[in-house]
Amino acid sequence: MKITYYAASSLDGFIAREDGDVSWLDTLDIDPADTGYEEFFASIDGLVMGRSTYDFIFNYGSWPYGDKPGWVCTSRALETLDGANLENERTIKDIIPAAAAMELKHLWLVGGGELASSLLDEGLLTHLSISEMPIRLNTGIPLFARHRLENLETVKRKIIRKNGFNQLEMTLI
Repeated sequence: MKITYYAASSLDGFIAREDGDVSWLDTLDIDPADTGYEEFFASIDGLVMGRSTYDFIFNYGSWPYGDKPGWVCTSRALETLDGANLENERTIKDIIPAAAAMELKHLWLVGGGELASSLLDEGLLTHLSISEMPIRLNTGIPLFARHRLENLETVKRKIIRKNGFNQLEMTLI
């Protein structure tokens, strides 16, 4: 199964400020259409995310992913956000077979850095699609909790220069 970590990152490797705030993305003069989000979203048929990412979305107040099935990796009780198509499995070892049983082909790892590192540790993360934005945060939540982007072994690595940022596309070994 293809699992893609699709995220925006600062030049110094952070996906959010320490409190989870991502409003720094709004300060950039980047046209959202240039990020390829619409094409990417059309290519996935399910989502997986960590608890902190889910809580961020929950606190935002609306589920932006339509009826695509989603899983939240957590050991704590989970309140379901209206409109979310959440499945019951809560560990990555249970999620992958459940997604396969549903004949899903492509999962989006929505976030975050801890779960991304866990998937790397298990050899389950297959692709990265990282929008590297022209800003330094100096501190915050890293893209990976226990790995560095430049140290990942890849089969294919491509940098696409876009209008104001770089898009990093990688296929992992």
